[in-house]
Amino acid sequence: MTPVKHGKNIILIPIILVAIIWYATSRIKLPIALDTGWSAPIAVASTQNGFAGGGSLYKWHDTLVQVDGQCEWVPHSSIVSSSTCLTWVHDPKSTNFWTQQPAFTLPGCYALYLPAFDEASDKVMLAGGYIENNVLHMSALFAHLSANRGIQIETKKEWAKDQESLLGKTGTNVTLNDPPERTKRSSRNYPSFGGGIIAGSEVYVAFSISAYTFFDTGPTPGIGDGPYYHGVFHSMDLGETWQMEQVSDTDSFDFSIRRTKANLYFFANGVVGKSRGLALWFSRKPAEGSSWEPPKAVAWAVPYGVDERYSAVADGDTIHICWLDNRHETKYWLSLARSGRGNYEVAYCGRKDSDSRWRKDVILSRGIMFAYSPSISAEGDKVVVAWAGAQTAHAWPFEGDPSDIYYATSKDDGKTWSRPLQVTDLATNGITSASVRVAIQNGVIHLFYAQGRYDRDAQVSQQGGWPVYYQQRTFPN
Repeated sequence: MTPVKHGKNIILIPIILVAIIWYATSRIKLPIALDTGWSAPIAVASTQNGFAGGGSLYKWHDTLVQVDGQCEWVPHSSIVSSSTCLTWVHDPKSTNFWTQQPAFTLPGCYALYLPAFDEASDKVMLAGGYIENNVLHMSALFAHLSANRGIQIETKKEWAKDQESLLGKTGTNVTLNDPPERTKRSSRNYPSFGGGIIAGSEVYVAFSISAYTFFDTGPTPGIGDGPYYHGVFHSMDLGETWQMEQVSDTDSFDFSIRRTKANLYFFANGVVGKSRGLALWFSRKPAEGSSWEPPKAVAWAVPYGVDERYSAVADGDTIHICWLDNRHETKYWLSLARSGRGNYEVAYCGRKDSDSRWRKDVILSRGIMFAYSPSISAEGDKVVVAWAGAQTAHAWPFEGDPSDIYYATSKDDGKTWSRPLQVTDLATNGITSASVRVAIQNGVIHLFYAQGRYDRDAQVSQQGGWPVYYQQRTFPN
């Protein structure tokens, strides 16, 4: 009789036990503490529709500025007739904390929610533009910002680039404008903007163009997206002359530009690398240099499952970035058939100018099942990330479902992080908290978020404006 060998089975038993223990502990949800150190919420503004909009938050000297923009469209057309800018300035001496400045309206389309600030000169830049007859028309408004008068327009710079300047030689089947075959209304398209940088006489405007290509591979002609141009317009003389710097020509979206002491960073989501994989990607160039590095991934979409929403901030010689990540998509469910439910977590990583690569990323929202709309801010070694989230939810949740505000902090420049803490406590009452913006200044965390009751039977555009609330607290020890 052949003896039975048990060696391999004996070795497998502890491995299986360890796996079972790991899986069980990974499902344990530690309670999230409610932080009572925040000031009472104050309604200071409103969104345009439900949780959508509400403005952007910027540091400016020893105060903060919230900026929002609204567009008016020509009826029955694709043309923006005007853009209205709304600003609020934080006033620590006021009982209301925030003062709304006089609104102003500009003809045309401007990314008013993405201004560039130069604290040394108190200058502000607002970028805009449109595409018509296969020509990109760009505009940069240079303004002055004061605490009591808001944004005051001073000068306007305009320039134009035709299709060949942007895309090089193309076939006659490529067009910058929306083809008439796709729409029967007036054809005017708009570039995507990713903010800008203004420092003295040097200016950067991040922008993106997606053209259209006709193809005829079947019985009926079709229209595809691309080719693409993602990059910046760069001026060394405060907008008198402009040069183009291309960063990528892949299918990408959601662009932004940041500047540390030594480098400029260009971020986007989309196709990157020789593998043509999907990623949250970046490109970098020295602040005194002329060439952008080839785009590389901060985090890959496979297997990480990067979502398009991210937030990046530069502080001194460090760049910080957080994003929505679903690498643990099936963490809370045994059945693989239930994957793809939007089980997003908030991930973070950072990089100093002297570093050769990004630090290892870390998940900040552990214990919270779903997360949305992360926002990040930094001041010296202090870093804060805030987001909306839900500890439990029904199948296939989305950002309009009941949620609360959470945050996490780091006291050592992003190397280690606190456990997440809860700011609001209204999700159990069916209230949604969303569109988070956070800033830390002079050791105080400032927090904005929209809050309301979402109507699942109505479109987002039919929700009506929600209040935008403000709260603050000192940075926790």
